[in-house]
Amino acid sequence: MTLQLVTVLAASLIGAACDIRTRRIPNALVFALLLCGVIENAVFSGWSAVFTGLALVAAVLVVGAIAFSFKLIGGGDIKLLAAAAGTLSYPAGTTFLLLTLLSGGLLAIAYATCKGRLQATFANMHAMTLPLFAGVAPARPQGSLAMPYAVAIFSGALCTAAMSAAHLRLLP
Repeated sequence: MTLQLVTVLAASLIGAACDIRTRRIPNALVFALLLCGVIENAVFSGWSAVFTGLALVAAVLVVGAIAFSFKLIGGGDIKLLAAAAGTLSYPAGTTFLLLTLLSGGLLAIAYATCKGRLQATFANMHAMTLPLFAGVAPARPQGSLAMPYAVAIFSGALCTAAMSAAHLRLLP
C-alpha cells in the first residue's frame, strides 16, 4: 500500500466522521490532503504524477460543480473527492473514483431504505434522468434525502486499498 493511499484513507476517515457528526467537511482537511498529495506525488512518482493528479482534481471539480448545482452532492464532498483522487493520481485515482461512485450508489440505496424513502428516491431519480435523455435541463429533486457522502468516499478508499493489496487493477 502506498503512502498516498494511506493518506487518502486517513483523510477520508476523518472527513466521514466530520460529515456524519456535523454534515460538513473542513476545508483545512481538504487543503491538507491536497498539499500532502502534491508533495507525495512529487517525491515518490515525479512531476508527471503531480500534473496528472492536478488534472484529475480539476476534472472532478468541474463535474462535481455540475452535480452540486443540481443539489446532488455537497460542496465539501466534491472537494474531498477531488483532493483524494488527485492524491492517488492515475490510475489509482480513477479506480478510486469508480469505486466511490459504486459505493455511493449502494450506500444511498441502503440509506434510503433505512429512512423509508426508497420509493421517493427512485421517483426523484426518474424525474431527473428522463429530461436529460430528452436534452432538457432536469428539475431539481423534491424533498431529497441528504446522505453524508464522505462515508462513500471512505468506502471507495477502502475498496481501492483492498484492490491494491490484492494486486488487482481496473485500469491499465
